[in-house]
Amino acid sequence: MVQEHVSYPSDFREIERWVSEALYRSINRAMGTCVSFTPKTLLEYINRENVIPVVLTLVKHILEELYKHGLIEKDQSRSIIRYRVCSNSPLWTLAKDSQDPSKILTLLMTIVE
Repeated sequence: MVQEHVSYPSDFREIERWVSEALYRSINRAMGTCVSFTPKTLLEYINRENVIPVVLTLVKHILEELYKHGLIEKDQSRSIIRYRVCSNSPLWTLAKDSQDPSKILTLLMTIVE
């Protein structure tokens, strides 16, 4: 039986780093004007597919804070909530104009409680 490697973050700041890096990569790889994702699919951008459920809950918390601050959109029309970042978002501009995810991380650390 093959055991899967499960990623365990050391603290909440590490989850913020994961989210900032995943947002950065997803936006920079975008071919169109929007990217959409769930907490789980967002982490796939940084090869963190195998995480414990509480990590996904914390990622969702971060995404909800971004939504509350108007930086991302939320699509609740399906059974699974999806989040979306479009080119008119300041987050999009921040990612496209940066060389790394550090500015996104700084933003997350400022607004997420």
